[in-house]
Amino acid sequence: MWIAHYASGLIAKPFAPTVPLSILALAGALPDVVFFILQFFGLETFNLDESITRGCFPYSNDYPYSHSLLGMAISGVALAALYKMNTAARVTFKDQAIITTASASHFLLEWPSHREDIKITPHDSKQLGASMFDHSIVTFLVECAIYLAGLWVYTTFAPMANKTGYKTHKNRLWGITLFLIGAQAHFAFGSVPTTETRWVHAPIFLGQVLASCWLIGKLES
Repeated sequence: MWIAHYASGLIAKPFAPTVPLSILALAGALPDVVFFILQFFGLETFNLDESITRGCFPYSNDYPYSHSLLGMAISGVALAALYKMNTAARVTFKDQAIITTASASHFLLEWPSHREDIKITPHDSKQLGASMFDHSIVTFLVECAIYLAGLWVYTTFAPMANKTGYKTHKNRLWGITLFLIGAQAHFAFGSVPTTETRWVHAPIFLGQVLASCWLIGKLES
């Protein structure tokens, strides 16, 4: 999935009001960030698959570390630890658990959407996936619905102090939302930019993820 992963951070915000929304959004998308970094070093591979002719995301990837449930949980623990070490704010065990859970939730969204390429642990022989990516329209609608549901939870239940950004700038909420829906439309219906995945596709996707997390953070500040 794509923008649906940010819903995890939006839903987490009312439960971790002192953790920046950008960090929570990053936690939800963290396995993708880890994957794009690992593939630069050849530890995982990002492969354009021309045999995939239907739906979206025409890639056959090998990402046993970043896209296993165990790897996602470990990534979340690492992000929580890094956040705790690099902030002057008080970080509770609950805050760290929520960051970790947001990262691990990535698995629950990948399972129905991906083709069979995710695992419970890196060395499992069984790969999971229900192949929603074979249906572009369904992918687009489901991802937008999940993101909007997460946005509703955030705007309804987060403390008022965590909503200063979009309350102060009246067009910010819908501007960011429309940007993300546009990104999802490109993900679901757009064509791949080139055949070079490692040094073109991956940096583009990584940049989109990091920029989206930064933008989502602007909802609260």
